[in-house]
Order: sequence, then C-alpha cells, then structure tokens
Amino acid sequence: MKLSIQEKIGYGLGDTASNFVWALMMNFIMFFYTDIFGITAVAAGTMLLFARFTDGIWDFFVGAVADRTKTKWGRFRPYLVWLCVPLAIVFVLAFTTPDISPAGKLVWAWVTYNLLMLIYSAINVPYGALSGVMTDDSLERTSINSYRMSLAQIGGIVANSTFMVLIIKLGGDTGDKQLNQQIGAQNTVFLFSIIATVLFLISFLTTKERIHPPVTQKTSLLEDLKMLFRNRHWIMMFATGVINITLAVVRGTAGIYYLQRYLKLDSSGDTKSFFKWESGQALEVFYLGQIGTYFLIGGLAMILGAMMTRFVVKIMGKKWSFIGSLVMVAVTAIPFYFITPDQMPLVYLFQILGMIFSGINATLFWAMVADTADYQEWKFKVRTTGVAFSATTSAQKAGMGIGAAFAGFLISYFGYDPKAIEQTPDAIHGILLLNSLIPALGLLLLAALFIFYGLNETLCKTMREDLASRRLLE
Repeated sequence: MKLSIQEKIGYGLGDTASNFVWALMMNFIMFFYTDIFGITAVAAGTMLLFARFTDGIWDFFVGAVADRTKTKWGRFRPYLVWLCVPLAIVFVLAFTTPDISPAGKLVWAWVTYNLLMLIYSAINVPYGALSGVMTDDSLERTSINSYRMSLAQIGGIVANSTFMVLIIKLGGDTGDKQLNQQIGAQNTVFLFSIIATVLFLISFLTTKERIHPPVTQKTSLLEDLKMLFRNRHWIMMFATGVINITLAVVRGTAGIYYLQRYLKLDSSGDTKSFFKWESGQALEVFYLGQIGTYFLIGGLAMILGAMMTRFVVKIMGKKWSFIGSLVMVAVTAIPFYFITPDQMPLVYLFQILGMIFSGINATLFWAMVADTADYQEWKFKVRTTGVAFSATTSAQKAGMGIGAAFAGFLISYFGYDPKAIEQTPDAIHGILLLNSLIPALGLLLLAALFIFYGLNETLCKTMREDLASRRLLE
C-alpha cells in the first residue's frame, strides 16, 4: 500500500489546519487568559484542567462513533467536512473577550474553551485515525506521519510566529492597550479559522481509506474498551501520551513568559524597507519581531526533524529512535536554566536542536499508535482504530490539562504579576524551572520507562504479513 506524495501532502494539510488551534492551546492560551482576556492564572489553570478531563471522556465516545460510521467516503474522512466550519466559529468565540462582568467573563471562558476542545476532538480524532487506515506498510506510516508533522509545523509556525504580531497589527488604536489586544486576538483567530477550514477540505478531497475492520466484526463500545485495555502496548503509548504532553505544555506555557519577561524579546512586528531605488520605491519586508522569529526558527527545525524520522527509523528502529528523541529533547532543555539574556546565540542553538528531536518524537508517536491498532487486530481479531486513536488523544488532552494547570499554579505560586513590568526574582526563577529542569527531568524518566515497550520491528513485520493474509481470505 504505497501512497503518492500528493496524498501524503493532502493528509498532512489536515494537521496544518489543526495546528492553528493546537499551537495557540500549547503556547499562548495561558498568556491570552492572564494578559489579554483578564482572568488569573489560577482561574485559568483550574478551567484548563477540568476541560481536559471532561474532554478525555468525550474522545472515547468520538472514537467509538467514528469506528461505527459508514458512508461512501469512509469512516473517518467525513468528519473533516462535517465539522470544519463549526470548529472555525467556536475557535473565534474562544478568543473573543466580551464586555461583561468578571464573573461573566469567567463563564464565557469556561463555555467557549470547553466547546472548542469538544469540537476539536470530534474532528481531530477521526483525522488521526485516518492515518491508520490509509496503508498497512510500517515505513509508509512513518512517512505519512513525517509529512503530517512537517505540515503541522507550517500551521504551528504561522500561528506561533505571527500571533503576537497580528494581535497588535489587527487590534486598531482605541487608546486602551488591553482592548486593542482583545480586538486583535479575535481578528487574528478569525483569519486563522478561514485558512484552517480550507485546508481541512483539501485534506478530505485528497485522501482515501483502504483498511477496513473485519467483515464479521460486531462489538459494543464496552467490549472495545475491554480489549483496548488488554493491549499492553497501547497502554504504554497511553501513559507516554499523558506524560509527554504534560511536560510539553508545562514548557510551552512557560515559554512565552520566558521570552517576554526573562529574555525581554520584542513581540511587535514591523514592515521595513530594503534596497531603495532612485525612484523612491523599495522592497518591503515584513519583520516578525524577536518572539515571532524564535518560533519560526523552532518550527523550521521541527520540520527538519520530522523529515529525518524515516531515515533514523531505518537505522535504529521506532522504539530506540523514540527513546533517543526523548533523551535529546531533555538534554537540550537543561541549558535554558543557565543561559543569561545576553547569550542569545545559545538560546537559538538549543532551541533548534531541541525542536529537531521534538519533530522526530512527535512523528514516531502517531506511527506507533497505529502499530498498536494493528496489534489489537492481530491478537484479538477486532480492529478499533478510532477507539485506539481517540483513547490516545484523550491521554494527550489529559496531559494538556495537567500541564497547563501545573504551570498556571506554579507561575502564580512564584508570584507572577501580569501587570508588573519587572517580575520578582522568585517569579523569574519559577519561569526558568518550568522552561528547563522540570520538563527535562520528566522526559528522562519517561525515556527509562519506555524501554519496556514491546512492539519491535520484527513483531511489527510479522503482524503486517499475517494481517495481509487474513484480509485476502475475507
């Protein structure tokens, strides 16, 4: 089941779309709520934690429904069409700041954020499961997810590198800085939503489902879940998803504070003129600002890592490539605790190296989840791709909630004040810990845990050949 480059790109564009939402949730949502929307870090952290656990339960339901969906377009592809517009609408509402009382704003944040995450799951769980039914070839799956992670970073690069710039450029001039940013955030997300909707539709039109459940398969949701929790390899990926994303969100949440409050990088972009001619005309170049440039470089490095993954897997295999990527992300995070604001070359060096290994790590994660779905069909003769992916996605959502809450509580505990120009030494120390040593230690422990993962290259090859023979006999 070899896939064309066009189909791989088309599939990857779906995650370009998803990453407009995901990138803002990972890196800016706490900053948006504390510095723009106007609620405390503790209130935001509590809300994010609650949302993640309720959303995790919802993911199981979405996966089960997707597994049982039957249309002429397949089981998973239709959700890209059905839900792209509702997602866009709620995305804009979640980044809208209404002119109401503080209590009303808190209710607005709870309702819109939870609704955004529910709809995001309803489109993203089937999208993720789609990669597990496009091909049964292990290296092709790695290749698909290389394209997916690379193209996801395009969305991440655009969102991360332009968000801070665009909220200024699109915010107008009301004379109130916070109000300007509120208007700018809404307009920026409206622009992102239009782009994401178009990309979801392209992904739907360019992909195809090829692997289907056994003809005789008829199981209940409860039976699906029981078999899933008998799959020890999936359990390992579930635990890994919770821990890995928790640590990523802790670091991502602290990252914007690290850049603004510790390194004091500029977040405003500008248009600069170069190469002026005698006529007075000039080449106009848009400058992203230092924070935008930081995220741009990191995103490009992650694309490089994603595209390297297939070659790394050929040498080391998926399991040891994944373990190695965890260790190297940790190693490149540690120096951020010691780097001083006048050592910017070191900041960029370790950011680039860390994001290369993050690209490898993210690509392998989803390819390995697809392998656990194969194992379930091979071992128990029941294929529940949607449930396997949704349950893993719910693990990531739980990690997002835990990570955001943990970061929010600690930022508040260390005394961060969004209205203060200069932060206290304790607040800066907390930001440094959350951006370096705490996630690094967690990643090293996770790498040690993952040694016990059991799906190696030999077993995956045996499973693929046995399953191919079964399908020919159906």
